[in-house]
Amino acid sequence: MNDIINPMLTPSDALLELDQIRLDKIEKGFGIGNEKWDSHILFKRKQFNMINGHDNVGKTDVLLWYFVCLAKKHNMKFNIYSSENTHRSQVFKLFNFWTGKRLDKDFIKDTRGFHSTLNEMTDCFNFIRADKRYNSNQILDIADKHSADGLLIDPFNSLMTESTNKHQEDYDTCANIRIFCDTTDTTTFVNAHLVTQAARNVYPKDSEHEGHLKPPEKADTEGGQKFANRADDFWTVHRMTQHPKLWSTAEVHVRKIKETITGGSCTLRDNPILMKWNNHCKYTINGKNPLADSYSDVGDKDISNLEELTPSHKAMQKMSYQEEEEEDHLPF
Repeated sequence: MNDIINPMLTPSDALLELDQIRLDKIEKGFGIGNEKWDSHILFKRKQFNMINGHDNVGKTDVLLWYFVCLAKKHNMKFNIYSSENTHRSQVFKLFNFWTGKRLDKDFIKDTRGFHSTLNEMTDCFNFIRADKRYNSNQILDIADKHSADGLLIDPFNSLMTESTNKHQEDYDTCANIRIFCDTTDTTTFVNAHLVTQAARNVYPKDSEHEGHLKPPEKADTEGGQKFANRADDFWTVHRMTQHPKLWSTAEVHVRKIKETITGGSCTLRDNPILMKWNNHCKYTINGKNPLADSYSDVGDKDISNLEELTPSHKAMQKMSYQEEEEEDHLPF
């Protein structure tokens, strides 16, 4: 019986951590080198972070870009489970963010640069196969066996349920994610869909953005407020997809930062982080690209001869959130 761990703690058990606070030596989270972003969002180990947003606003894109920033700047590694996106499409996006160039447009001739970039990325990203469904425990078990700094579950709503009491199961799953984070030193990011009512919440008449969808609140998450209650940090990713000028600007609303002493803060309601989407391979925040100084000298030097492009290449060159091709030649 002497081997049983005492389940109780006293204030003195926090002595070392409190001393770090007292002496201003508390470890801060990891930034990405952009003042606006880093003032609100820092990567902190062992955290459970929740992200919500409407469909097709770029939740996954923003997170993949963020993971590239952390991989390049802090040599971090990520496990990714994204059941609604093909493996190919995710690697395509990561490749573009990694190089700051378009795979379909800038690497038609540079085979060596294409392969070297893939090799670099392989050290930083692994993907949980999405050709079968998993419950939350299975995802966490797979991630536990393949150590990484971060885990993405995208979306939460795709996980199999094991109980008829979905409300209680959601609470149990969140509790299990928190335990996983703490015991494996892994930070977990979970994307979530919204309730149907959120799609009816538009800016009112005479508003600057009249008729466009409003950013959802924490409680608009499918399953309710409980996810915000259980998460350490909570973001909303939003984009007015049909706005004639702002369709390419993502808004990141930081709704909750549980522990501000280690860095980060909530954004003001009308002052989110604004991310300008650039050519499907870059984001700029306040005109600055955090990855600008990290790009290797890879990619074609002159691709003006468009006759060499295949129909797939030509279609991908025209990709944008606001355009639809009559015939889809995209490879995914």
